[in-house]
Amino acid sequence: MNVHFQSGMVTLYHGDCVEVMRSLPEASVHSIVTDPPYGLEFMGKGWDAPWKAAGAVVRDPATERGGFQDGNGGNAYSRSRIEYGRGGAASTGFQEWCLTWAVEAFRVLKPGGHILAFGGSRTWHRLAAAVEDAGFEIRDSIAWLYGSGFPRSLDVSEAMEKRLAEADRGAPPAGAWGTALKPAFEPIVVGRKPFPGSVASNVMAHGTGALNIEGTRVGFTGGTATSPGAKPNGKNKVYGDGMGGMAQDPAFVSGRWPSNVVLDSSQAAELDRQSGVTVSVQRVGARTGKASGVLGTFAGQDGVTMGHADSGGASRFFPTFRYESKAPQFERPKGDDGVGHPTVKPLELMQWLVRLVTPHGGVVLEPFAGSGTTVEACLREGFSVIGIEREAEYLPLIMKRVGKDHQQSLFGDWDGVAS
Repeated sequence: MNVHFQSGMVTLYHGDCVEVMRSLPEASVHSIVTDPPYGLEFMGKGWDAPWKAAGAVVRDPATERGGFQDGNGGNAYSRSRIEYGRGGAASTGFQEWCLTWAVEAFRVLKPGGHILAFGGSRTWHRLAAAVEDAGFEIRDSIAWLYGSGFPRSLDVSEAMEKRLAEADRGAPPAGAWGTALKPAFEPIVVGRKPFPGSVASNVMAHGTGALNIEGTRVGFTGGTATSPGAKPNGKNKVYGDGMGGMAQDPAFVSGRWPSNVVLDSSQAAELDRQSGVTVSVQRVGARTGKASGVLGTFAGQDGVTMGHADSGGASRFFPTFRYESKAPQFERPKGDDGVGHPTVKPLELMQWLVRLVTPHGGVVLEPFAGSGTTVEACLREGFSVIGIEREAEYLPLIMKRVGKDHQQSLFGDWDGVAS
């Protein structure tokens, strides 16, 4: 473990992320945005089967119930919580490994800080369980939908032909029969470190606990927008004064509320093709006396216009990013020896994610830096970043990203559609 590079807003470590995180101060980072190995042994790469590594940290049978210690000092993962062997040693080994690094991630994150961790469609349940067992509260999942996946499927009919011919048992079943679907989404686990007290007090103390809605809204064009808001003189017996009325909210004009589904451009185009052009109709509130004992008299609701008056395909309701075979070639740096990283996320997607969970001036941790996409995303967004990468061959790729002349985006200055 050593500091490979440190300058300005970037600190890059070369080493195992668990060892590096153990050396970091407790509660020292504001967010964790990471793309860890999926445990699929992708392209035969050893880093995608980390539990097989020599000296890898595994469950200690000598501890109480054979478990790890979670972020609160309790037994988070034990024989009593999963029946070992069901699902295979590889899957349980992957979950144990995820828990090992998630426990350290929990420790270095500030109270209320979020973790966003990509997972594979076949293994993300193990990742989510490990993140939760480490002490995080699972707040949500984000589905990253794309259109460039390739089905790695066995042609069953072709595989049967030879066997059937040898056994003289006729032809295989007609039509296409396979063993896998085309991959078209990757889930992102959304976790948050618990904190005492209210969200407001935690944000004041640490800057963490909330999502940057304004900076990640889905932009819209060709219409006007208003939204229900709190009327200052509204009366309400349950929620208090100021919550009984409805008024136009100017912040709503900047875009729609971000969703937990994000699309690539090909998925957006297909969605628009199927939906056709639809029109979002604004509605005018009407005064009502119903439920006045609970929700107030709605005195300010009468005549207030709410909603977006725009039109277009259904993709306008979702954040949309450019997507070209995982990431375009100009976002796939290569070393002088021609080495490149096989799993690169689109830069604009990573910018959106770090912006979503990191306060202004915050520090982001990426335990699995890879080619450095998250590192570059942080620099573009004006965040300090701590990157960790175990594989020496990928360090030059990260340095190429760090060496770019980055033009920082204004916080929240995003139109909701990446070009």
